[in-house]
Amino acid sequence: MATTAVQEIDNTSNDPTKRPTLVTGGLDFNGVTETVCRVAEAPSAPKSWYFLLVIAVAALLNLFVWVGYLITTGTGVWGLNNPVGWGWAIVNFVFWVGIGHAGTLISAILFLFRQKWRTSINRFAEAMTIFAVMCAGLFPGIHVGRVWVVYWMFPIPNYLNMWPQFR
Repeated sequence: MATTAVQEIDNTSNDPTKRPTLVTGGLDFNGVTETVCRVAEAPSAPKSWYFLLVIAVAALLNLFVWVGYLITTGTGVWGLNNPVGWGWAIVNFVFWVGIGHAGTLISAILFLFRQKWRTSINRFAEAMTIFAVMCAGLFPGIHVGRVWVVYWMFPIPNYLNMWPQFR
């Protein structure tokens, strides 16, 4: 049985005049392209992908059901009453903003220490930040009090140049 020895290439030098080798391990650019595109060009997705898609759509429908319940019942289902104005919504908002900050911090620390292996972790951390900020944006959006009069928050267009009378 013949084995091919891969020639060891030092990619750790920081010489700005020399570009490090991008593809190592016996593959050329065509081989890397074929390996990456094999997944995307498959005739159909694996069964596990469809199973996870059904779970994700069910979770999204669950979100719509509970937001609908919140709108029809009121924010009292969160335990809000007179002395408690934001309660559960502000806790969730701060939690998701904190998760977003954690993703940014991970990405920034790896960048500041110039880690060569940070690319995939940065991708995950930045995706985590984006999804956490989207989740955080839900809570001020659905906690507006009386949802049926939410249009009162929108500015009235002042196209007639009227002077408001503030007294």
